[in-house]
Amino acid sequence: MFWLRFQRPSKVTPDCDVMSVIYDRDPCGLEVRPPEDGLEVWAPDVGGLQVSTRVQVEQALEAFRGCDDLEAVNPSSSGIARANTESFIEEIEQKQNPPNKKPWLILVLAGIALLFVIVAAVLGVVVGLRLNNNKTTPAESPQASSTTTTPPVSSSKPASAVHANSGIGVTGWWTGPSSFTIRLVYQGQDGYLRLMRYHSGDGKWSTLAIFSDARAKLGTPIAASCYNIPYYCFSPITSSDNFTQVEIFYLNDQNMIQEWYFREQDSASPSAQTFSGSGPMSPNGWKAAANTRIAAYWPSVIFQDERNQMQEAYDANLTWVQSSVGLQCRNGSTFAEVPYSVNAGRFGGDKILYQRDDQKLILEERTNLTNKLNVGAPPITLPANGAMGAFTVPRYSNSTDGAMNTYILWQDSSNALQMTWEDDDTGWRTSSTPTPLGKPDNGTGISCLTTTLWTVASLPSDYSTARCYYLVDGQIREVQYDGSNWLVIGNVQLD
Repeated sequence: MFWLRFQRPSKVTPDCDVMSVIYDRDPCGLEVRPPEDGLEVWAPDVGGLQVSTRVQVEQALEAFRGCDDLEAVNPSSSGIARANTESFIEEIEQKQNPPNKKPWLILVLAGIALLFVIVAAVLGVVVGLRLNNNKTTPAESPQASSTTTTPPVSSSKPASAVHANSGIGVTGWWTGPSSFTIRLVYQGQDGYLRLMRYHSGDGKWSTLAIFSDARAKLGTPIAASCYNIPYYCFSPITSSDNFTQVEIFYLNDQNMIQEWYFREQDSASPSAQTFSGSGPMSPNGWKAAANTRIAAYWPSVIFQDERNQMQEAYDANLTWVQSSVGLQCRNGSTFAEVPYSVNAGRFGGDKILYQRDDQKLILEERTNLTNKLNVGAPPITLPANGAMGAFTVPRYSNSTDGAMNTYILWQDSSNALQMTWEDDDTGWRTSSTPTPLGKPDNGTGISCLTTTLWTVASLPSDYSTARCYYLVDGQIREVQYDGSNWLVIGNVQLD
């Protein structure tokens, strides 16, 4: 092997141009010149091959040339850089003589590209048609919430028709000495919760709102309550701050207790200012039994957990707290909750009705939230998971601490409606109801109205609001008790 050692140029000849100094020449005519940016090597007999390296002559580079490769070694480093001249020659020759591209290959690639364009166009048309067919129709009410998904329609009935297994929630308040308003909630065929409005001034029902974002499960139980916001928060009531908030409780697909609120300016005419949305209870993730019923009287909500234990959610200073009531219920028990008295009701004094495993309907009562529940009425034998509702009316018009007349409307084993009540000191009694009241549809419940205590007008000794609601042949039937007799008002007119 033949090799050359290149020495660094002497500094004693400063006028010498380093670029023009030839250090040595090999027999093949190889010239080595140290340019400013590195070592350059020319090999005239290999087709113009030019090899450059960035190693500087000032670093005392030693270059070795053999028959098959070129090695550059930096004495100050243990690293070795190798460059194979044969591979360089082959690479450059390939660059100088590129292979000819075949015309048929270009045509094939063009055909494939055209095919992709056609397929993409067809898919675009199909997807566009499907999206157009899946567009949802606007809500029936101008005050309805927007929606991102549409629950499946269970039949060919109108969307506003009542879902076969819908629960019914009802609440209301007195707006004056002789005027009142009612809010009723049910689930439509489209799965949306609908809020109905009734005012004694015009005596008509109308749709107030459709909650398309509430995401209630089909056939959900429903309960409702309400309160005047400034009155409940002990704030002054003014013409601009007199909002009443309707609270709606139901289940989602995961059987979590959900809260939806609807806030409206209190007036005799349809509300000019309204607000609605998911309430603070919803994110808590409180799991209920799949077939639980729900009862509510502000600020309390009653439901059943997966172990058939009665659970209560109670609003304390606008914060929900959940606790076990300590009562074992029948699976799928019916529930009702009414105030113990006007004053006691403001401190959690309630009467709670539920069904035990022996099918007995039990009424337990407490005079405030911290008191222990005690049985307050003789048990009533109900069919398994039978329908039941209850309401109360103050016995005396001039006493907020006086007794409440309590009425229980329930369904017997023949599906006929019975009433058990206490409205004087003689105790509890039971009687049948007039046939025109009808028979609630199988598997449905009864919801009765006791207006809220949390308004300025409070709760008078008046039977105008003593009403119950239940499904008969898929229609919401409204009946009223006037203190002596039951009256069939008719079916709630749905928009």
